[in-house]
Amino acid sequence: MDRNGTLIRLAESARTDFGRVAFSAQSSTHKVFSAVWELESQVNNGGFDAYFRHTDSDVIAHASRALTEIGASRCCAIVERALQLVGALPPTREGREALLDALDLDDALQELDQEFFAYPDNLTDLLYAFVADRPETFGLLS
Repeated sequence: MDRNGTLIRLAESARTDFGRVAFSAQSSTHKVFSAVWELESQVNNGGFDAYFRHTDSDVIAHASRALTEIGASRCCAIVERALQLVGALPPTREGREALLDALDLDDALQELDQEFFAYPDNLTDLLYAFVADRPETFGLLS
């Protein structure tokens, strides 16, 4: 079974709130899916620098809780170290970009990118299991 393909189809469907409903208006279950999906998408496409620049601050603030919820403790530790490097994130994209531009974190964030890319936790399997255990929210997976 292609779990990643199933999660992609789910993320693009109306069965999740990802990208369709403001994060603050999502249920706690949908927030877990959205936060993990956004983290993995952004970091894989541009590292933590891209994640911090392009992801809303409330989603970033929820990432550790979401990773803990799905059982991704090692990945959670990487995210928390990245958050410690940048400190308090401004609420706006412009503010986050200015902060990142002012800090010289390229090397440190790239090291964390590499740790993340090593996948110390299998996020696909963990997120799939999280979703599969909640058919009342996400429907049955195919």
